[in-house]
Amino acid sequence: MGGKSTMAALLVILAANLLQSTYGRTYTVGDSTGWGIPANNNDDFYDDWADNKDFLVGDVLVFNFTNGQHNVVEVTEAGYDACNAANPVSTVSTGPARITLNRTGEYYFICGIPGHCSAGQKLNVEVRNGNTTGGVTPSTPVTPTTTTYTVGDSTGWRVPTNNDDFYEDWADNKHFVVGDVLVFNFTTGQHNVAEVTEDAYDDCNTANAISTLTTGPARITLNKTGDHYFICSVPGHCSAGQKLKVEVRTGNTTGGVAPSPPVTPSTTTFTVGDSTGWRVPTNDDFYEDWADHKHFVVGDVLVFNFTTGQHNVAEVTEDGYDDCNAANAISTLTTGPARITLNKTGDNYFICSVPGHCSAGQKLKVEVRTGNTTGGVAPSPPVTPSTTTFTVGDSTGWRVPTNNDDFYEDWADHKDFVVGDVLVFNFTTGQHNVAEVTEDGYDDCNAANAISTLTTGPARITLNRTGDHYFICSIPGHCSAGQKLKVEVRNGNRTSTSPTPGTPSAAAPGTSSSPGTNSASSHVATLSLVFFMSIAMTLFC
Repeated sequence: MGGKSTMAALLVILAANLLQSTYGRTYTVGDSTGWGIPANNNDDFYDDWADNKDFLVGDVLVFNFTNGQHNVVEVTEAGYDACNAANPVSTVSTGPARITLNRTGEYYFICGIPGHCSAGQKLNVEVRNGNTTGGVTPSTPVTPTTTTYTVGDSTGWRVPTNNDDFYEDWADNKHFVVGDVLVFNFTTGQHNVAEVTEDAYDDCNTANAISTLTTGPARITLNKTGDHYFICSVPGHCSAGQKLKVEVRTGNTTGGVAPSPPVTPSTTTFTVGDSTGWRVPTNDDFYEDWADHKHFVVGDVLVFNFTTGQHNVAEVTEDGYDDCNAANAISTLTTGPARITLNKTGDNYFICSVPGHCSAGQKLKVEVRTGNTTGGVAPSPPVTPSTTTFTVGDSTGWRVPTNNDDFYEDWADHKDFVVGDVLVFNFTTGQHNVAEVTEDGYDDCNAANAISTLTTGPARITLNRTGDHYFICSIPGHCSAGQKLKVEVRNGNRTSTSPTPGTPSAAAPGTSSSPGTNSASSHVATLSLVFFMSIAMTLFC
């Protein structure tokens, strides 16, 4: 009996690994060391790190570094060999940086800070198409054991009331590991988060801060072991107790203390106006009616779906809301869809500042409270298990198709697109783009009057309205050669067979999903899983 149980367990593990290999994986470059100049003059450090790893299309590289001290520049092979970032493919200057490997072949990355690349801060990875075949397990620093913490829980990041040990007490007995994320919820303009040295923490001095984030909510990934020190640099705040020290270690969490989860089943993402989105309504009480009877709590997210250039979202005071005046807006977001986290209790006021829109009813007031939702009213969930992220063209990505100008038409055929789904266009920046156009622009391959154009890959587009959507690549000759896509979007949940998703939806905090999986390999993995599970159950029984 013992032998059968062991064999069954091994088969289950094998099946799980087979299924997992179908989807992209997340690698933290350099593991706990992160992305920096290698120690001890070891200029082969990143070469050794990448050795024996099996990188596939859809995998993600996470470069952990401190903003201002490093960056990640994708370059050509010649730029890599010469440590020359003069003509980069792309540059990411904010850490941690996430780069999706969206094509086969060689990728070259360096740090563009003078002297860093020549000291060994450079990485070359070879990417192939298909599932992993070897037994080498990739380095996965972001696992289900990494956690996102909301600093101070529902209190957020503020001057504590009558308790200057509040954040010390909050951090006590928590186990922080490399890869965990701290979320500082605060109102922009009223607070900030400065990472400082131990001496500066003790003295409440931010003169030589390591980094300062001024826009809330702020997310900081703990990317190295040891003590991390954070304070608010607004005068008087740190000395009043708005300071936090966390000790970070490597490895999985141990002990029985449950971390404080900032995103719990009680927090909800609301799409403002549901399928209507954020626009001038035909009824000037529309958004008031939409918000009525909903229960908003700290940590909930509002998603405003609108077309960039036609609308915006301005958070204003009560007077600004009543007068439709955004002259002294708290914040303004001009790119849709816009996501706003409700990070304080009380009334929040939002308007569209485009002239005439607010007075015509494009305004929203929500009352936010702390704690879990109560009552029986179900919120309007824009992100549900029925919404899906599709990688356009699956593992092929977004490119000129080979000998088949109907390739993307065939790809979209029989897929069921609904409002809220996301299209991911995987392409190399500078070689392709994604232009959303009208039907005439689609038929004529003309992007002269494009609705929007995204030039940096991979590009993510949320389908925020029903009807037909038209996309082309506006690089001359690409659309006419078949690099064009039409999708029909409807409202409501899926009722037919689930589409082939580019990435699994609703990824857990601290994890990432693959941006593309070949549908055939998905079926093979699923059938293999069923096969192995059947054998395991037979042996076990």
